Amino acid sequence: MKKLTLLLLLVSLIVAQNFPITMDDPVYDFLDRHESHGHINGENWSTRPYTYSQINSMLMDIESHSAELSVRDLKLLKWYQQFFNRNFPEETLSYPWSRSNWSRILRPEGSDIRPLFMTYQQGNASGWVSWSETFRLQNNGKASRGYHTDHLEISGSKGLIAFSTQYTFFRVTRSDKFSELPDTYKEGYLLDRDYMKWINWGYPTSSLTYTHPDFTIGIHRQPVYWGYSSNNSPILSNNVNPLPYFEWTTQMPHLRFKFMHARLSPNEEVRQDTTNERRNLSAHRVEFDLTPNFEFAFNEFVVYAYRDFELGYLNPVNFLFAEEQVQGDLDNKLMAVDFKWKIIPGFTSYGTWFFDELDFWKLFDGWWGNKFVFQLGATYHPARNRPSITLEYTAARPWTYSHKNPLNSFTAAGKVLGLPQGPNSTLLSLKGEWQVSSSVHLFANWYRGKSGNYIGSDPLASYELRESEFENAGTFLVGDIAVRDWYTLSMDYRITESLQFFITRNTNSRAVSSAGLTINF
Repeated sequence: MKKLTLLLLLVSLIVAQNFPITMDDPVYDFLDRHESHGHINGENWSTRPYTYSQINSMLMDIESHSAELSVRDLKLLKWYQQFFNRNFPEETLSYPWSRSNWSRILRPEGSDIRPLFMTYQQGNASGWVSWSETFRLQNNGKASRGYHTDHLEISGSKGLIAFSTQYTFFRVTRSDKFSELPDTYKEGYLLDRDYMKWINWGYPTSSLTYTHPDFTIGIHRQPVYWGYSSNNSPILSNNVNPLPYFEWTTQMPHLRFKFMHARLSPNEEVRQDTTNERRNLSAHRVEFDLTPNFEFAFNEFVVYAYRDFELGYLNPVNFLFAEEQVQGDLDNKLMAVDFKWKIIPGFTSYGTWFFDELDFWKLFDGWWGNKFVFQLGATYHPARNRPSITLEYTAARPWTYSHKNPLNSFTAAGKVLGLPQGPNSTLLSLKGEWQVSSSVHLFANWYRGKSGNYIGSDPLASYELRESEFENAGTFLVGDIAVRDWYTLSMDYRITESLQFFITRNTNSRAVSSAGLTINF
């Protein structure tokens, strides 16, 4: 009875902590591994990022299987419970000067809650401020540069209402021999002046949510990721800057529903007046648990422009394809089906079929208008804490994500909302990930990509520009084919709760090696 009471109390405390955790956190691999072995329900994996509520709930589920866990997994579980715990003591108000920050940074602490810059707890209201600084040194074989990140988060909740606002400020040293911007720059204002030593840009995110027992509604500017692939979804892949959007979600046994309506960035350079065309995305996703080990999902999308909002697309339960036809078939409608199948404990397969346009009567004759992406992958998690392995293959037909009116392409700021490689491409990847301990996390990914040199590779090109000789090309890749291999390696080492060291090497566009240190104040 005491355990049940404590569980109910914890659930009531975390239910409103409905704001997300960045998707590069190693907790995702830890949770995925335990889901594959049946220690937690996998209903959250298809839509990310996870929230504090989801993570804490899943950690409690893993704890209920303590007898099946190894000593190493128990240590990892304890570490994550401490790291994500936001249940502060009653009537707590801690200031950054109330303790020695430097001694806390350099020495491990044994508290149940990770030290934060500021914390607050009063009745059913709580909040915290976290602040971190990341220092990196990068080298591309020709030159070295500094790369610095400031991160500030202010989050909290009162009753069933939760909020979070975060701002990350990036700075890289100017260098003529190392001019490529990091992948963290996706769009937005870039402060770049010849007389300045640094090139600067910002990355804001925020959430305001209300959690009802039957549904959750929220206004966000957050990354959006839909799909079962860990980092290469053809559906929504977080390939663009966080979108501002409204979201409504609900779930019941064996069924989950998510709706969002987002504002898309202009594909052309933002002007200094109000003449930019308004571009919007309406989307919903419904998931079914057909069996305890098999999930199936259906997704619908409409990209539309020339008006601020279309009332029919704001209705969460409306069939978007039907509404688009009623509106005159002027907008860009897209669909996707995907699945996840836990074949045996530790071994999971998944797949996606994303189609922009389809004619089943011409499905196998190579017609250009069958624009779709096919993806199939499998992940193996050993029973013990050993490296996980993921093998994945993706192929995208030419002209996928494009539209006869480029303004309605499935893009934001000129980047595809789905598959980062874009149309007219294939990608084979092999990924390994291993959380050796609560202090050490290893990651490796190898890729082989193929792409065709053809106008149908550009999602911003109107498909009315297609050439008649490729009307029935009959292949996935059109044009001169380029093949390249690249890889990513990384190691994170947590020295204390507040101090982390990392090294990475990425050979995607050019080989870049980085070493850095993150300090959480």
